[in-house]
Amino acid sequence: MKQRIKNFSGILEKLNCDSFLVSDPDNIAYLTGFRLTQGYLLVEASGKMLCFTNFLYSQIVKSIACWQVIVSSAKNNIFDLIAGEVSKLKHKRVGFEAKKMPFLEYKTLKILLLKKNINFIGESDVIEKIRMIKTKKEISFIKKSILVSKEAFKFAKEIADSDMTEKDLSIEVEKFLRLKGDNEIAFETIVASGKNTVFPHHLSSDCKLDRNFFLIDLGSKYYGYCADLTRMLIWGKMPTLFTKIYATVRKAQELSIKKIKDGVKASEVDRAAREFIGKKGWAKYFGHDTGHGVGLSVHELPMLGPLSGEILKEGMVVTIEPAIYFKDKFGVRIEDMILVKHGKGEILSGDINR
Repeated sequence: MKQRIKNFSGILEKLNCDSFLVSDPDNIAYLTGFRLTQGYLLVEASGKMLCFTNFLYSQIVKSIACWQVIVSSAKNNIFDLIAGEVSKLKHKRVGFEAKKMPFLEYKTLKILLLKKNINFIGESDVIEKIRMIKTKKEISFIKKSILVSKEAFKFAKEIADSDMTEKDLSIEVEKFLRLKGDNEIAFETIVASGKNTVFPHHLSSDCKLDRNFFLIDLGSKYYGYCADLTRMLIWGKMPTLFTKIYATVRKAQELSIKKIKDGVKASEVDRAAREFIGKKGWAKYFGHDTGHGVGLSVHELPMLGPLSGEILKEGMVVTIEPAIYFKDKFGVRIEDMILVKHGKGEILSGDINR
């Protein structure tokens, strides 16, 4: 963690910021190893850190040795405390996470800091760009999370039957993920049956599982690091159209994965899948990016879409999830996680039965 703070301090110097106010819990966890659910982290260019939180979290936050803790109360507003401390430090330029801070909080702090002649400067994806490259330890946590997620698919196959609802199965899968990994899961498990598979982020419902096929999109967490995998579970012989679409999506995924290596444009990886699906005549049924980064957040940089300007670098972990969604009929999505390496990508989720 000390090296991360040191690296971040170097970036603050380049941004010409005396300090930086971090509000995103994942970014705070990345810099300190502690997930602060309510509060702010002020990182000085020197590397010194001040944690601002409220009374409810004060005891556990004070047990962390890496920062000075300042606690708000009914009489001491947290925003007044932040402005007061920054003023004491004689800082003139304070950065903040423009994409993460709610407007009202930004407006409140902006006014308080301006009164003290302090510039409040919005920056985007400063820490997120550092997080894109994973260390060996981070990759080991992600691999463990993927392993638990793969086990969850096997569990789902064992217990699923046509008398269960989507919600029934999603609840059982989430119990499994929590018992095997962290108590917190990466995201709410998606179980989509039959025509519901056309909705990419379908909310598992009281609809019973289709007797032919259904989709599961799930992810465990391990030491805070996420997995994100999607599989189509097929019980019987499928119609010719479904078989063709499934084969198309699988091939599109394979073509994208083959493109993954250090130095390749993220947009090129997306193009491989998108062009193949387009040649088959189904381009209009694939409306989202081909993939995204995964780490402390289930969706993080880099994004692998047609407009992405990122260059893939060794150590990034990304998903590849092409899909085709036919309105009122069915949708097919297959998602795996890949580690970017110098020569070619490593499929972390392996060649499991799809």
